[in-house]
Amino acid sequence: MANHRKPRLAIMGEFSSGKSTLCNVLLGSRPLLEKVTATQLPPVWLSHGSAPAYVQLLDGTREPLDVADLGGVSLDGTEHVRIYLKSEMLKYCDLIDMPGISDPSMAPEVWERMAHLADGVLWCTHATQAWRQSEAGVWATFPEELRAHSMLLVTRFDKIISEADRLRVLKRVATETRGLFAEFFPISLTQAMAAGDDQQAWVASGGYGFTNALFDLVNRLADSDATLTDEVQDQEPEQPESAAEKSLVSTHFDRLRLVRTGTTVPAGERVLPRRVSATGARQPRPEAARPVALGGNVVAFAERAGASPQDGGGVTGPASPLTQSKG
Repeated sequence: MANHRKPRLAIMGEFSSGKSTLCNVLLGSRPLLEKVTATQLPPVWLSHGSAPAYVQLLDGTREPLDVADLGGVSLDGTEHVRIYLKSEMLKYCDLIDMPGISDPSMAPEVWERMAHLADGVLWCTHATQAWRQSEAGVWATFPEELRAHSMLLVTRFDKIISEADRLRVLKRVATETRGLFAEFFPISLTQAMAAGDDQQAWVASGGYGFTNALFDLVNRLADSDATLTDEVQDQEPEQPESAAEKSLVSTHFDRLRLVRTGTTVPAGERVLPRRVSATGARQPRPEAARPVALGGNVVAFAERAGASPQDGGGVTGPASPLTQSKG
């Protein structure tokens, strides 16, 4: 009987676009991920657990890997590296950290041979030079059906100081990526990582809006035919909650899961659900979303009254699949 496996999300983008920082934000772990996302590495597949890491070779064989020696893994003959981490986020989905697409010293085949395993993509593009032609050219080679399950992150958005410049960037990206991604989010990953318990800082960084959309995406994929499998999955006994690394994103996911399942939220924890759940049912909101006009037909829906696009609301073009589904 076929089972649903966990969704797999590939983290992609050009060199220095914020991919490694995104990994840190998602997993809540720094030291290992600095090694994982080093340059000249093959794709790194991250899963939950404590199983030994290994190198998957192109001939189908596996070799054990000491993560301390990760930087020494050769690109020649290697398909990917598989690493298991005690991260709460990885209980929801697997992450595949891809090499930068613009690295001139790395053949595109290094990441192309793993791209087919991704159910969705989190694409990072630097705000000051967002969505370059080289990025558009690579993304055009991916299957169209992947677009509805992928998101674009306009990273380092805090580097754009002028409000007029911010709106200009959002308008241009919305126009040039219309229909190419489900949604895109202006975000400062460093601010999101440093937000801690400061809800205002979490929202202002863009982390709040992005995490809500990511939760919806992961749940849609988990329930879809894309994750059906007859294969035996690598599984381990459940570990105590305290044994896993928690991030702001995984903590937010836990709270949203409580809302989705109708479980009582612990006292003192405020949950602000999205306008529409993964199943399409409308969810109650403590405050009405306010559309922020960006010009033309482009509208950013802020996640709270009075919020601006950079505060964390996702942006979709009028042709975006999710724009239509959300009413």
